[in-house]
Amino acid sequence: MNRELLKNILFYTIILALQLLIFNQFKLFGFITPFIYLIIFVHYKITYDKTILLILGFLIGLIIDLSMQTYGCHTFSTITICYLRGRIEKNSFGVNANLPSAMIKDTPLFSRISFFLSLIAIHSIIYYSLIFFNINLLSTIFLYAFINSIATFIIIWIISRLISNN
Repeated sequence: MNRELLKNILFYTIILALQLLIFNQFKLFGFITPFIYLIIFVHYKITYDKTILLILGFLIGLIIDLSMQTYGCHTFSTITICYLRGRIEKNSFGVNANLPSAMIKDTPLFSRISFFLSLIAIHSIIYYSLIFFNINLLSTIFLYAFINSIATFIIIWIISRLISNN
């Protein structure tokens, strides 16, 4: 195994353990549970295989679902953002989306923020839509998704700045 693969496996394992052992226990204001495991999909390099990304999304979503007993809501949400990730990258970064380091180097701050927020917001809206699954609770779905997206974004942004060398 090469060094980068081992480093990624260790990073994914640590993030998943943090999500399962610490962040799943949070209930800020009674309902906010930050989904820090989304940092895995934010930092997945564009040069890696997209099929592996979908498989990784399925496995991570399944592990989270089994631990939280959410009946596939995380799995469906993570597979969806993994599938849409390329389109979101193109929308956020424009012509720089095809470069291997497009997300990290020489991009405007607004592009990075829009990429992070898009992935997190899409995941949260799909997740809470499946959790509540009632059109009468649409305002509750958007309220939970909005507040949870903001909390998740802040935590993921801080972790990204800490692990990034920029």
